[in-house]
Amino acid sequence: MKKLPAPPILGQLAVAALLAALSGCSTLPTTERLPENRDSCDCDLQNDSLGQLLEYALDEPESSHATHSLAHFVERWHAQPGATTGGMVSIGDRRYEVKFGNGHSRYSLDYFDVISPAIDYEIKRLDHHRMDGVGAPLVALRENTGRAPIEDFYPPEAITRPLTAVITRGELASGPGVQTVQVDLLCPLMQNTAVVNGQARPLAVDLSVPWAKLLERARELKRTKLQDFSKREKRLGPQLYLMEPYDPNKEPLIMIHGLLSTPLVWAEISNTLWADDAIRSRYQIWHFLYDTSAPALYSSRILREKLREVRPMLDPEGDDPAMQSTTIIAHSMGGIVTRGLLTRPGDAFWDAAFTRPFDSLELSEADRGALQEAFFWDSAPHIKRVIYIAASHRGSDVADNVVGRLGRLLAKPDRQFQEFYARISGANPGAFTEDYARLGEGKLDSIHALSPKQPTLKILAELPNHHQVREFSIIGDRGRPGPLDRSSDGTVEYWSSHIDRAESEKVIPADHFGVLEHESSLAEVKRILKLP
Repeated sequence: MKKLPAPPILGQLAVAALLAALSGCSTLPTTERLPENRDSCDCDLQNDSLGQLLEYALDEPESSHATHSLAHFVERWHAQPGATTGGMVSIGDRRYEVKFGNGHSRYSLDYFDVISPAIDYEIKRLDHHRMDGVGAPLVALRENTGRAPIEDFYPPEAITRPLTAVITRGELASGPGVQTVQVDLLCPLMQNTAVVNGQARPLAVDLSVPWAKLLERARELKRTKLQDFSKREKRLGPQLYLMEPYDPNKEPLIMIHGLLSTPLVWAEISNTLWADDAIRSRYQIWHFLYDTSAPALYSSRILREKLREVRPMLDPEGDDPAMQSTTIIAHSMGGIVTRGLLTRPGDAFWDAAFTRPFDSLELSEADRGALQEAFFWDSAPHIKRVIYIAASHRGSDVADNVVGRLGRLLAKPDRQFQEFYARISGANPGAFTEDYARLGEGKLDSIHALSPKQPTLKILAELPNHHQVREFSIIGDRGRPGPLDRSSDGTVEYWSSHIDRAESEKVIPADHFGVLEHESSLAEVKRILKLP
């Protein structure tokens, strides 16, 4: 019997499975709230009254029992209907006037939907970073409903924050038999210390539970990664996300993922960097999500637009120290996205792609502005340092082999990208050069654009940086013997990742995705971030 060909849908599923395997999907962490009687406490804090919890917290305030009681007190107080920032608490004939303050965290008590003790959670599949100090670590969560414009630049899954509650007994009473108590909610992403009895003391910190609580809500992001790659209509649009509250004194550290990936690849790296006091005090972490089915320079244009939008929103006067210096960590195709922020191409890309001068084309006003930004852009001078990890500066041979050809069948740049160049081609027949004919057809996807034969990569690699920027390279070679210049991480070859102008280059015995979390890579990233 003659064997029938496989239905097209099976071919698509095979391609999807193949690309999923190549994408280096990471497993998302989970959190589990532990039973209350797991430790040596001789009390059931869940059943104690607010007054009892408060008195436990005031008794030997730096003991583990006291800090655990304080965390439950804050949780219980916050969960009350109509919870306010102050009120009376009684136990027997003892009365306490409680006042909540937010220190430098910028959050009022009612900003969050849920506040709970971080100590009550166990994390799976993510390193758990905790630091000892004064206060009770909390995890705070708020649904991102876009109540303020800046929340468009927060993760849509939720707004989670680490908080630390610090309690102090007041010296003055507001009435007979009334003791005043101050509870401050501090954000350890914004400050490392609290003043207790006139002395600055390190905060007790749990940074990983709030991070894990956010990540476990990101399953939709993970599920839609391949779906969006293979569909014109994208469920997830490109966006720049602030992963912590904006601090005018901390440098933005932007992480840019690679092909067939999302910001989830930065889960463990972000978690590790937050745990380093020096790095946490100097940098604020941002993530950039983009459609990896489109050419990298298209995504670079979108990132420039997002930066132009958010920077004045955060710093209207343009004088915050944070806005003067930005660092980028870029993986794989993210290195090409980054290069689009460092160069000023002049006519280089236009002459390669078009047969006519820019001013001679028939274009709407909107399309003319978009086309000008796509081909004649300025660099972003606030970007002062870049760390490339397995960057594909000159493309990858994978783009031209059987894997790449299968990937091209699946890749579908978004409809806006496709229709934009189709309009230009329709109104200006013959305007595109032979090398860029697929762009004119709206069919130049990221896989085609990563071919070493594609002129764009050669042009971009030869363009100098338009402003002074320090560049560093981390490159994987899988630990295999042989000449370095012929090595590969299994996806990107050394000759593509290497750049002569790099201030340093670290070769890691790992593959394309393994290099992201390899201990030597993390150590090198930390070393670079701590340079003056």
